[in-house]
Amino acid sequence: EGGEVGLVGIAFALGSAALWAAYIVLGKSVADAGQGLDDMAAGFGIASVLLAVPLFGPFAVAHSNALGDWRIWVLGLGVGLLSSVVPYVLDQYVLVRVGRARFALLLALLPATATVVGAVVLTQIPTTLEALGIVAVIVAVVVGGLPARRDRGVADIPPP
Repeated sequence: EGGEVGLVGIAFALGSAALWAAYIVLGKSVADAGQGLDDMAAGFGIASVLLAVPLFGPFAVAHSNALGDWRIWVLGLGVGLLSSVVPYVLDQYVLVRVGRARFALLLALLPATATVVGAVVLTQIPTTLEALGIVAVIVAVVVGGLPARRDRGVADIPPP
């Protein structure tokens, strides 16, 4: 906490922003293709195998008794479903209905939501600089979405 960011930190932040943008654009393409959930299921299956094979061997040797415990498998399945499958299914569902600009706005609200939960549940109060950063991200997404809203016209915007 409170350390210097440096060029490496800035590079990681820019890389993260680029990957978020790619996630939104590619997610919208997959959602619009009509087989978003099927494609996502295939992607999760392939990614699971590719990521598990190199890690499974060393882990199995070091923790062979843990892999024989059914509770580990149930917990792993639960973590996988709740941390990846459920959020991505919801993302696909929302992307089809609201479009990229509104979806980006919803994603921009996640840091604010996490901050409120952190403050209420964990009593983690953000610093002034952290709060300003969250506000800056939300403002940037809102301002970035304004031209798209103007181009559609007022008649195309559904009432709240």
